[in-house]
Amino acid sequence: MIADHGWRTRCIIVDDGTLPKYVGGLTRGRTGVVVDSALTVHRDKLLSGDLKGAAVLELSAEPVTVQTLRNVGSFIRENGLQTIVGLGGGSILDAVKLAALFTADPSLTIFAERHAKRSGLLVLPPITNPKERPKTILMPSTVGTGAEVSGVACLDTAVGRRLIAARHLAGEVAMLDAGHLATLPGHLVFEGLLEAVLRVAGTMIGSRQSIFDDDGHALIQRMVRLGQLLTLHDAPELRLTAARLSMETHLGWALMGRNPYGARHWYLANELAYVTGARKMTATVSVIGPVWEEITNGAAAWGDRRRLQELWSVVTNEVPGLDPNPALGINELMARWGIAGLETITEETLVRTTDAAIRNWGGALPMLRGIDAVQIQHILTAAASARPVQHKPSLVRPNGRSNNGKGEEVST
Repeated sequence: MIADHGWRTRCIIVDDGTLPKYVGGLTRGRTGVVVDSALTVHRDKLLSGDLKGAAVLELSAEPVTVQTLRNVGSFIRENGLQTIVGLGGGSILDAVKLAALFTADPSLTIFAERHAKRSGLLVLPPITNPKERPKTILMPSTVGTGAEVSGVACLDTAVGRRLIAARHLAGEVAMLDAGHLATLPGHLVFEGLLEAVLRVAGTMIGSRQSIFDDDGHALIQRMVRLGQLLTLHDAPELRLTAARLSMETHLGWALMGRNPYGARHWYLANELAYVTGARKMTATVSVIGPVWEEITNGAAAWGDRRRLQELWSVVTNEVPGLDPNPALGINELMARWGIAGLETITEETLVRTTDAAIRNWGGALPMLRGIDAVQIQHILTAAASARPVQHKPSLVRPNGRSNNGKGEEVST
C-alpha cells in the first residue's frame, strides 16, 4: 500500500565514498549503527569517518520479527541512542524504523499485539511524544523497496506477516551513496526496478483517473528506459538513478491521491512469499502475469482494464518488441531483465496462501474487497502452471567485465 507521511524525509545523494565524512553533520547526541552483517566493507568505511567509535549492531538480512525488534530496541536503550543509522536492504531499514518507534512509545507494542489478528494491516496510533523517538538516518544498499522514505514496514508475527503503517515511521534522512549499491548482484538491480515499476503501475490500475496520471506514466517510462540501459551497460550512476527513482515512487506526484490499496497483486504476493519462505519479489513475479491476465479479461475487482492497457502502451513505446497484451508483455519484460519467479507452487501452498489472503486482506477489508477464494485460487493455479524464466542478462560494467547475477564478475 501507499501511505501518507507524518513528516517529510530529507533525501541526500552523495558522491561515492564521501558519505562517511558527511553523515556526522546530520546526527544528534549518541549515535549507533545498525548494519547488514554481510556489508563488512561498507560498515568499515562508515566507521572510519564521522561515526568512528559509534556502537554497532549487525543483523542478518531476513524478514523482521518481534525478536528482531527486541534486539534493536535493547541496542537503542542500552546505548542511550539519540540517532540510529541504518545501512542495508529493506528488512534492515524496516527494523530500524519500527524499533525506533516502539522504543519511543512502548504502548505501541501492546497495541500491535492486540490488533495483529484482525487484518494484515496495522495502522498504529500517533506516538505520545514524537521527540522521544531517536532520529533515523537510513542508507539503502538495495533498490526497489524505498524503505528509507516510506511510511510502512513489514513485520513477521506469530499470526503472519503484517504491514505496519504509522505517522512517524518514515526516516528523517535518507542517504544514497553509489558505493553502497555497487555490490548489489545484477539480477537484484533489475528486480528492484521491477518492484518500483509495479508499485506505480499496480496503484494506478487500481485507482480512478487522476490529474496525476501523466506523472505516473512518465515515472514508469523512466524506470523502464533505465532497465533497458542496464541490460546494455552497468554503471554506478545508473544504479544510483534506480535508487532515486525508487524513492520517487513514494515521494513524487505519481501516486498522489490514489487508492492506497490499489496494487492488489501485492497482498497476494505477500502471503505467497510468507507461506513459501521466498522473497516477496520472487512471489510477485509468479502472480503478476496471471493477475494482469484477469484484468485484461475484464475482472474489474483486480483492476481497470483500460487503465492497464494505457499504462502498458507507455512501456511498449520504450520497448517496442514486447507483446501488446500486458499479461504476456510483462512476462516478456521480466524474461529480458532476467527475473524469475517460484519454480513450483504446490497444492498445499495454494490452499494456505488462499486462506491467508482472504483472512488478512479480504472480506470487508478494502485491500481485496470483491475478490473471493475461487478467484485467488485461479490466479495461483495459473502461476503454478507457468514456466519459470530462464534468460538472465549480463550487466556489462565500465571495466569491460560483466556481472553473472551472483555478484561475481566474469570476462566478456
